[in-house]
Amino acid sequence: MAKIGTTKFFHGNIDEVRIWDTALTVNQLRYIMNQEIEDNSNFVGGSYFINRSITPTKDDIASIPWSSLAGYYPMSTYTYTNTKDESGNGNQGALRNLRTVDRQTAPLPYQSTSDGDWDTDSTWSNGDVQTKPGANSIVDNTVTVDWNIVETNHNVTMDNTSLATGNSGNRNILALFLDTNQLTVQGDNTLDTGYGLTISHYLDLNGKIDLEGESQLIQTTDSDLVVGASGSLERDQQGTKDLYTYNYWSSPVGFTTTANPNNYSYTLNDNTLKNGTDPNAPANINYVNGYDGSLSPFEISHYWVWKFSNLTSEDYSSWQHVRNTGTILAGEGYTMKGVDDTSGVVSLEQNYIFDGKPNNGNISLTINSGNDYLVGNPYASAIDAEQFITDNGPIISGAGANPSISGTLYFWEHWGGGSHILSEYQGGYGTYNYSGGAPAAAWGNPDPDVAQVGTGTKTPGRYIPVGQGFFVTGESTGTIDFNNGQRIFQKEGGSSVFMRLSGNNTVRRDHQTIDDRMKLRIGFNSINTIHRQLLVTVDDRATPDFDWGFDALVNENQIDDMYWMITDNKYSVQGINDINENTILPLGIHTTDDGLNNITIDVLENVPNSLEIFAHDKELNIYHDLRASNYEIYLLAGEYLDRFEITFSNQSLSVDDVNLEDAIQVFYANTNESIIIQNPTSIEIESAEMFTIIGQSIYKFNDISLENNVELRTHKLSAGSYIITLKTIDGTISKKVLVK
Repeated sequence: MAKIGTTKFFHGNIDEVRIWDTALTVNQLRYIMNQEIEDNSNFVGGSYFINRSITPTKDDIASIPWSSLAGYYPMSTYTYTNTKDESGNGNQGALRNLRTVDRQTAPLPYQSTSDGDWDTDSTWSNGDVQTKPGANSIVDNTVTVDWNIVETNHNVTMDNTSLATGNSGNRNILALFLDTNQLTVQGDNTLDTGYGLTISHYLDLNGKIDLEGESQLIQTTDSDLVVGASGSLERDQQGTKDLYTYNYWSSPVGFTTTANPNNYSYTLNDNTLKNGTDPNAPANINYVNGYDGSLSPFEISHYWVWKFSNLTSEDYSSWQHVRNTGTILAGEGYTMKGVDDTSGVVSLEQNYIFDGKPNNGNISLTINSGNDYLVGNPYASAIDAEQFITDNGPIISGAGANPSISGTLYFWEHWGGGSHILSEYQGGYGTYNYSGGAPAAAWGNPDPDVAQVGTGTKTPGRYIPVGQGFFVTGESTGTIDFNNGQRIFQKEGGSSVFMRLSGNNTVRRDHQTIDDRMKLRIGFNSINTIHRQLLVTVDDRATPDFDWGFDALVNENQIDDMYWMITDNKYSVQGINDINENTILPLGIHTTDDGLNNITIDVLENVPNSLEIFAHDKELNIYHDLRASNYEIYLLAGEYLDRFEITFSNQSLSVDDVNLEDAIQVFYANTNESIIIQNPTSIEIESAEMFTIIGQSIYKFNDISLENNVELRTHKLSAGSYIITLKTIDGTISKKVLVK
């Protein structure tokens, strides 16, 4: 007895009946939908593929022999009341209750017949009686039919607004044969709209695919791509317009064939990157000498095109000068500056267009232990950063049992400076790993009520946009691997951030999994208006010690900074398995100048209101409630690696147990020419007096404020040693200081 029968229905008409003596999976059933089958060397293959002499890599039914087919009735050959069994088994079929016979109209495959919209009847053969490819099911309109084969020879536009909401504007088909002309997936750069086109098995590209706006092309694992001589893909992406500001780019397309025919290298002279000021009329870019680009005429300075390919970490001199003639491989990133001097306004965007042969499938780059590599998303769709990290992790990376990369991705954001001089750049590296994303340390006014100029605003998200370059660091010698399993349709927004400064903060969650883990974002505002945000995430997979993929090393030197201290190393992000009243998170701080700094809570995510959060100053034995206010502290220039920590309970000593000299700190700030008193427990100070080393009083201050930090100005003093004496209600403190 047959185990399963498969029947193809189109608007109630029976076009084929197939009976098997073996059970088929859902994917096998889907694979043979919308195509005839025939015997081809003892396996069941679609006649459309066979007629084109194609054997797809992903052949879901290759393991099912033709001999397992008990009966096959295509309904295209019948004699009034009987239908012929094309399986060769001679099981003639008898038709019952047959009243009318119509000609076969099933799209095998779907074929275009004229220019037009994808959802318009006249665009397709028999479009007036058949559903459109990749459309909603006629049985359940909340799901789509995702296994159609499509052949186009016309100019067709795709708008996926009619699809079931669960698709998020992403149309899925089994195969696309774009023989001639153009398929335009509609979208708008200004409105940040666009749609997805996912091809699960086979793309034969002899015409052009134009991905407008945020539109994307996704090919799934083992999906084949064949690009003809005239086949190409076009995709918009916006970078910073400012001519002093770097973007880190990568390309979803190339020009020349490398070892893998689906991954393409290129030079900028190949015109794979174009001026997209008018997205409907992309123009070639003129690359010029000198340091400055130009908006009109549109010219790029090729001096600023560099890459960093598997070279020693932290060696700035190792950057490789690519200019417009050097070769860039698929998966590699490169730097480029903009075209317009907007007097430091770096939020303005310039549209560029990638135009060339699209990348697909596995892409690998060699990396050595301890080296850095500027890489980038090589596809015409977003990629999942977490899947990329996993694929290069300790289990399945090219390095075998060892991870090939450090487990953290670093994204450059250049937000100011208005200069080509390196020392005047304002920028830094945001990070992303399993714990989440953290922004770069930013320059700007730490007061949130004051407008900030030239500050970093971008926190990297889980999904890496089209064209985005980023750094990885080699953990061990192996390969950096990109693959189709990392590709996903995700428009830019809250979880997919192109690292340029932009006013668009729209949050989209097309494929975003809600992250309900507890996250604390602890901020540091320095005397030099550096703001650093540190992230700690609670995850059962992490520990209080170092964890690959959860803890992100600080990879840049700022004049002032704060960081998590884990085994004497400095981190901007860490994961931990639990936070409770006994948890302690050590902090390190360094400052270049004397002055006031503060520790603050930037953001709390999924943190219960009952959780207490303190900044513990071990030197002053102060537990400061960060939920109540910032912890402000005057620090002399220097490094403090064992003084501060974040705790979740207050373990302060009682007043009687506190030593007076521990409770009040006094010193002289030479840069400010001031006496600094730190009095966090608000002990009443009756007077402060400054003496020469031989006991001569030169300054005396009465009625000292009870503020935590007090600054007493002095006139310029001669260099030498002095004594500062504080008289309090609990006793007297004296300290020797040095005036420089």
